[in-house]
Amino acid sequence: MKYEIRNTKYEINRRLLLLPTVYCILLIACCLLPTAAFSQTPKQKKEQLQQQMKKLQDEIKVIEAAIKNNSAKKQKSMGEILALQAKIKSREGLIGNINNQIDDLDETITETSEQISKKAAEVEKMKTEYAGMLRKSYQNLTLQNQVVFLLSSNSFYDGIRRYNYLLKIAEYRRGQAKMIQQNIGELEVKKEDLQENKQEKENLLVKQTAQKAELENERKEKDAAVALLLEKERKLRKAQQEKNKAMAQLNNRIQTIIEEEIRQAREAAKRNVGTTKDVAVKKGSNETMPLTPAEQALSKNFSSNQGKLPWPVLRGHIVASFGKHEHPVLKGVMVENNGVDIQTEAGAEARVVFGGTVVSVFFLPTTQNCVIVKHGEYFTVYSNIENVLVKTGQVLTTKQSLGKLHVDKAENLTKVHVEIWKGKDKMDPQGWLAN
Repeated sequence: MKYEIRNTKYEINRRLLLLPTVYCILLIACCLLPTAAFSQTPKQKKEQLQQQMKKLQDEIKVIEAAIKNNSAKKQKSMGEILALQAKIKSREGLIGNINNQIDDLDETITETSEQISKKAAEVEKMKTEYAGMLRKSYQNLTLQNQVVFLLSSNSFYDGIRRYNYLLKIAEYRRGQAKMIQQNIGELEVKKEDLQENKQEKENLLVKQTAQKAELENERKEKDAAVALLLEKERKLRKAQQEKNKAMAQLNNRIQTIIEEEIRQAREAAKRNVGTTKDVAVKKGSNETMPLTPAEQALSKNFSSNQGKLPWPVLRGHIVASFGKHEHPVLKGVMVENNGVDIQTEAGAEARVVFGGTVVSVFFLPTTQNCVIVKHGEYFTVYSNIENVLVKTGQVLTTKQSLGKLHVDKAENLTKVHVEIWKGKDKMDPQGWLAN
C-alpha cells in the first residue's frame, strides 16, 4: 500500500515537472507562428512597389527623349505640351509610389520595434525562469541527492525509471538553454532588419525630395510653354474645332462600319440557323449580334486578355486619355476622346493588339488612314496611319504591323489613336493594355 502511494506521488511530481516544458514550447510556437505567416505579404508588396517604380522611371525616360526631340525646334508645340503633361503625370505617380514605400516602411519599422521589445521581454523572462529552475535543481537534486534518489528505488525497474527521469531533467535544461540562445539570435536579426529599414527609408526620403524638385521644375516648364502657345490662342481654338469635327466624322464612320458588320452577321445567321449564338450589342439594349462558334471563342479569348494586350506601338506613352477632360492649353474647352492617343517616335509603326480580321480600311484628311479589326464581338480601331500595310478581309496575328504612323509637323507629334468597342459600346483602351 505504501509502495502504491509513494509511486502515485512520484508519478504526479514527474508529470508536474514536465508541464513547464510543454507550456514553454506551446508559448513560443504561438509567438512565432503569426510572424512566419505574416512575413511574406509585406515582402511581396515591397517587390510590387519597386516594380511599379521602375516602370514609372522608364516611362519618364521615354517621355524625356520625346521632349528633347521637340525642344530642338525653336517654336513650342502642342506635342511638347502633351509630352510634358504626360511626364508630370508619371512623376506624380512616382512620388506617390515613393510615399507608399515610405508608409510601408514606417509600418514595418513600428512592427519590428514592437517585436524587438516583445522578444527582449520574452528572453529576459526565459533567463529568469531558467535561473530559478537551476537554483531549485541544485538545491533539490545535488549529486548526493541524485544518488540517494536512485538508491531509494523500490525495485530495479523503479531505479531505471528514476534514472530516465534524471536524464529528462538534464535534457530539459539543455533544451531551455538552447531556446534562450535561439531567441537571442532572432532578436539580433530583428535589430539588424530595423537598421536596414531605417536606412532604406532615409534613401527614399532623399529620392522623394529630388522628385518633388523635378516635378516643380516640370510644372514651371509646362506653364511657360502654355503661355507661349496662348499667344496664338485664336489659331489654337480654330485648330481644336477642326479636330472636334474630324473626331466626330471618325466616330460616325466607325459606328456605320460596326452597324454594317452586325447587319451582315444577322444575314449570315439566317442562312445558317442553329449554328450561332446571340450576344448583346449595347448595354441596356435588347439589340443582339449573332456569333459563330469560332467568333464566340475569339471573343472569349480577347476578353480574357483584358489588362494584358500588347501596346499598339513598340515604345510610347499616353498623351490623351479616354473620356472627357480639359484641353491642356485652352481654358474652358473640354475635349472628348473615344479612345486613347499614344505618342511615339517618328518613323514608328502601328501594330494590332490581338489577332482578328480587318473589316475596314478608310482615309480621312485629319485622322489619316484608319484600320478596323474585328475580334468576334469586339472591334479595335487604329487611326493616324500614313502608309497602310493591310487590306480589308485580311486575317492578322497579334502585333502584326498595320503601317507607318503619320507625323503631324504643325504639332510636332507622332501618335496613334486607338479605340476598343464591344459591339456598339466604347471601352477605355487603357484598362485593356498591359501595364
